[in-house]
Amino acid sequence: MKKHICLLSFSVAVLCLLSIPTFAQERDYTTLKGLSWSVGLPIEMRDLPGAGLSLNIGYDCAYPVNDHFAMGFYLTGGGGFWGEFKQYSTTDHFHVAFRLTAGLQMAFGDLQNRPWLIGVAPCTGFGLYDLDMSLPVEVRFGKYITDRWYMMGELTYHASLARETATIEPAIRVGYNFGRKIKH
Repeated sequence: MKKHICLLSFSVAVLCLLSIPTFAQERDYTTLKGLSWSVGLPIEMRDLPGAGLSLNIGYDCAYPVNDHFAMGFYLTGGGGFWGEFKQYSTTDHFHVAFRLTAGLQMAFGDLQNRPWLIGVAPCTGFGLYDLDMSLPVEVRFGKYITDRWYMMGELTYHASLARETATIEPAIRVGYNFGRKIKH
């Protein structure tokens, strides 16, 4: 588990360092090209009731359609762990959680003045909870808190393909919009 957390931290640091040269250029922030992180609380309710912690990293993208609406996509991946509330086994009571999600990202309102954000992923992804494959159904809603930083709340339900697990995962997501380089 420590190796996965170290690898995730290292990848976030590398992505941030790669983006440093973009700060010196003139940017258009009505276009969302952002990197976001979330901390979630996966809660298993059916097979082995329990809760845990997950960390996710994502790429958010939305291009302006007009002055008040932008549309694009997002990709999110990450993982974590969860433990059972009541131990059914003395050797196996912590479980691994993993997910990869793709969805539709929209921004609406005045795109130049902190617009609102909505994201939807209707079973477009892949998840593993206690080695049970699931399709994530995800909804995000948030707003820019500055001209570049944004915050979203998200709720994910993992629809189990084997009908064994029922997992819900509320999360808080924070992102940074790098914008689009203006061509002269």
